[in-house]
Amino acid sequence: MTRGRRDTWRLWKGPGAVWLALVVLLAITCGSAYLPLGAGNVALNLCIAAMMVGLLVTFLMDLRRSVILVRIVAAAGIFWSILMFSLTFCDYLSRYY
Repeated sequence: MTRGRRDTWRLWKGPGAVWLALVVLLAITCGSAYLPLGAGNVALNLCIAAMMVGLLVTFLMDLRRSVILVRIVAAAGIFWSILMFSLTFCDYLSRYY
């Protein structure tokens, strides 16, 4: 291989591995729809979605090597999203159950 091809491969190796992991997790999610797990399907798919978000945040958004302030802002955004989804879900449950 020439030097340019080797550099290109090194550049795309990390994102390619993350993309492959995301595709595998997507296939697992699609396959779990056909398993009769009852309420376990929701828990399994939410865990898989959390792993996908973790991969995206850690590798593709490059929070591994970012400044601590950027990490704090990302954590605050995740906390805020969890809080808002929890409040919405509590409102939904209080109206129908």
